[in-house]
Amino acid sequence: MTMRAIILGLLVAAWVWVGAAARLHLSILAGFVALGCYFASGSGVPGLQKTVVGTLSGVLWVLIAQAVGVAVGRGTVVHAVVLGAAACALVLQARVPVLSFTAGAFGGAGVALGLGVNTLQEAIRAGIALIAGALLGFAADRLADWVRTRRA
Repeated sequence: MTMRAIILGLLVAAWVWVGAAARLHLSILAGFVALGCYFASGSGVPGLQKTVVGTLSGVLWVLIAQAVGVAVGRGTVVHAVVLGAAACALVLQARVPVLSFTAGAFGGAGVALGLGVNTLQEAIRAGIALIAGALLGFAADRLADWVRTRRA
């Protein structure tokens, strides 16, 4: 656990530094949410799959909700009803096994709402940051396992 924590800290530091230096504009917020989802999902390949699919589905539902809100009219009541329907969809999608990580779906939706995702391009940018965060967790796990086996 300690090795995983140290490696994860180094990977996050490198990601933030490289992202800023290269002006990648990847949301650190999204990366941290995805990291949390990855570890909450049980880690490993199954956790990576659950996190990526779950968080991306949340972004998609927010994108759909924003589009419906624009099409219907952007009043406070409409916005509340549309987001309520999206939250309902986030829970109901758990009936599909690949979409069953509800916490990840809400994490992705929260990121999309927090970043103000309104367009497909913004959704893709949020999705890339979420995937990057999940991959950081996966890489930290793999590197920690590799270090542990090399020391044994």
